[in-house]
Amino acid sequence: FFQTNSKAFTAKTSCVRRRYREFAWLRRQLQKNAGLVPVPELPGKSGFFVGSTDEFIERRRQGLQQFLER
Repeated sequence: FFQTNSKAFTAKTSCVRRRYREFAWLRRQLQKNAGLVPVPELPGKSGFFVGSTDEFIERRRQGLQQFLER
């Protein structure tokens, strides 16, 4: 989600949905242009997970958020 006060946008709050592969694409693009600056890792795409699907999705969401913030 993002919020803005800009008059250029009619909606002040918007939601953007992205797939994991779009984050993987973004990371590859950043690596191509980063030079010596390290690009953070993405959270694991899959693998063995004990717990509910909702827990897995929330952990991945948090990991992707951390990737964006770094």
